[in-house]
Amino acid sequence: MNTTLLYFTGTGNSLVVAKDLAAALGNAPRIQIAKKNWEKITGTTWSGTVGIIFPVYFGGLPHMVERLAEQLQVEAGTYVFAVATYGGMPGVAFEQLKEILARRSIPLPAVFGVLMPGNYQVMYPPRSIQQQEDQFSREKEIIKAIAKLVSNRAEVLRPRPGFLTRVISPLFYRSLHPATRDRHFRATDTCNGCGLCVRICPARNLTLQDNRPVWNHQCEFCLACLQWCPVQAIQYEKKTVRRGRYHHPEVRVEELYQD
Repeated sequence: MNTTLLYFTGTGNSLVVAKDLAAALGNAPRIQIAKKNWEKITGTTWSGTVGIIFPVYFGGLPHMVERLAEQLQVEAGTYVFAVATYGGMPGVAFEQLKEILARRSIPLPAVFGVLMPGNYQVMYPPRSIQQQEDQFSREKEIIKAIAKLVSNRAEVLRPRPGFLTRVISPLFYRSLHPATRDRHFRATDTCNGCGLCVRICPARNLTLQDNRPVWNHQCEFCLACLQWCPVQAIQYEKKTVRRGRYHHPEVRVEELYQD
């Protein structure tokens, strides 16, 4: 049966998972969950096997992935599975996705988690190179196992999150208001007006005014603009000034272009 992988990415972790899984499944097509592809993704009735690959934000789904789940159309009998990447825990992201799909009578028989280098430099610095390399190696092995299970249309359910996770994660998630949080991004004087941040934003949230980026409050808080800036001119308040940057070394920035 045909397989399609839909992925959301900012710094490349979920893109690498999508690429590796696509290769393991016989070069399955993959489509970025992004504004440029929105009409195609939500306007198509998918069949066969559909994978939804996403990073965990604030213990839950990226808002664009949440909206996708609310609009996804699949034929009866379609095998839908999810893969979440995260730097700590999956929180309640799988439960959130399963509940949204269930309201639309779409089963989610299999979910998988892949630990990847944390990339939330608003809160902490990047993981060490050794930690990153260890996680990259484990990801390759995990994807092989996932591919076999997906090929067999296996049912793979995770244990229900513990009580504290079920209580704390939703509270934490409700604090994620990316459309207002983007007011705290700024470009320093080192900005050279290259416009890369505009080109890679999956929400098409940035524009250039007087050769400086402007955030237009449709942010997904993926931090792609901050992480990929070639001169590290983009900061979030003062929190990221002395923290490094991270994006997956196997990803070329051109793969994220939205034009």
